[in-house]
Amino acid sequence: MKQSLLLGIVLLLVLAAPARAQFQYYGIEDTINDDLSVRNVITIKFQEPVPHLDYRLNFAIDNLEAKSTFPSADCAVAEGDTISCDFVGMTEELNQLTLSFTTTDVVKEEDGKFLFTVDYGFPATDQAFVLIRLPETAILSEDVANNSYFPQDGGILSDGRRIMVFWERQNVSQQNLQFSVSYVLPILADVPGVLIATVAGIVIIVMVGLLVMARKKRPAPDMTTVLNPDEKAIVDILQREGGKALQKVLVRDTNFSKAKVSRLIKDMKSRRIVDIEPVSGRENRILFILGKKEKQPEKPAESAEKPGPDTPPA
Repeated sequence: MKQSLLLGIVLLLVLAAPARAQFQYYGIEDTINDDLSVRNVITIKFQEPVPHLDYRLNFAIDNLEAKSTFPSADCAVAEGDTISCDFVGMTEELNQLTLSFTTTDVVKEEDGKFLFTVDYGFPATDQAFVLIRLPETAILSEDVANNSYFPQDGGILSDGRRIMVFWERQNVSQQNLQFSVSYVLPILADVPGVLIATVAGIVIIVMVGLLVMARKKRPAPDMTTVLNPDEKAIVDILQREGGKALQKVLVRDTNFSKAKVSRLIKDMKSRRIVDIEPVSGRENRILFILGKKEKQPEKPAESAEKPGPDTPPA
């Protein structure tokens, strides 16, 4: 009799003890796209190894992908709104599952506002985190920020491109929680198309004008970049000497042989980089002419006394 009474007490204590959380961590990241579709990423860390999971959501699931830190997670969509997975090789250390999928029926538009609403069936978990990313051009719909989302104890983040609303929970018992965010798009979206086209045209005209002015002010390219190192050495001396130097000075200052300098000068002359001006029968002056306009030969002055075709000779 006493043994039966003791067994009953133990059984009551076991049943009254709080259930151990099924998950260590349950994280949700939803990204709302411009076309009102939503990319969902759910990360789960299991409290202990399990062979199977059925996870029902209250919306349609498309393009499901599953990744895990353990050897195998075979997941598929059942009945349109349930994710069913079979696991192989899960351990207490290798226990993370990531589910990615798309849904298209959780964002509604009404009176110029967009409302994201979703019900997540929270399992029992030690830690939970939910984050909703708005479209890049969106802002919260209400002046008081937490009037734009539910539950109202959420927080706000930004990565410089998107506004994000998030919630954190600790020691969550199994329950259903609804999360919602209301947002609007910038006022530019309501401007008539004609005005947008006009503004865009003005911007294009201004940009073209600035581009033309910038090109006019752009300095002439450095033509010396077409020179090889030996030619560059000769040009440096010519520029140092005011644009001209005797050929023997080039030989002396470059430490090149007379034959090499002569060959370089001949090649550079053919490319209109330098010109040769004879000084004497045995000496030349080298002129740097790259980028300079070639002088046009002067026209001979016509004689004022040149007879016309009908003028008789004197």
